[in-house]
Amino acid sequence: MTSAANDLLADLNLARSESVKRRVPVTLCKSTDGSSCATSNTTAFARWIVFVDDANPAATSANDGNGVVDSGEAVLKDTSISPAIPTAAADGRRIVYLPSGFPNAGTTDRISRLLLCDARRSAISAGGVSAARGVSISATGRAVVSRDKAKIDAATTSGGFGGCP
Repeated sequence: MTSAANDLLADLNLARSESVKRRVPVTLCKSTDGSSCATSNTTAFARWIVFVDDANPAATSANDGNGVVDSGEAVLKDTSISPAIPTAAADGRRIVYLPSGFPNAGTTDRISRLLLCDARRSAISAGGVSAARGVSISATGRAVVSRDKAKIDAATTSGGFGGCP
């Protein structure tokens, strides 16, 4: 759980920093093949990609920041995890970071939180913290990982996740 949460956190930070550095939208999305975004929320988070969501920064296009890998857009990172994050444990399928580093609030299916669980669910593990991990992305784009059992349990009941699968 720790490794998967840290991998996701690192890639969210990569997408955010690259969007600011390159001054173009950068997207992190679910993927099934490592070269395109999943088109449905029914796809589990077993793999995701980070890509530059603007093929030509010198020209404005309707495809800029659309959350879809279009022709000429470079995939920066392809990450796989096992076990997958179940579909019900994510509230979206992608996040588009704008050149300001803020997420595009108008993006359909925007990720704002994910819950990573294994067979232990949210049971107390070593150190008195939850075995599950919660990843949340603030309105400003900052991503954080939580191991706090109370926060994990609150997210599973009030966040629409319905508990760890």
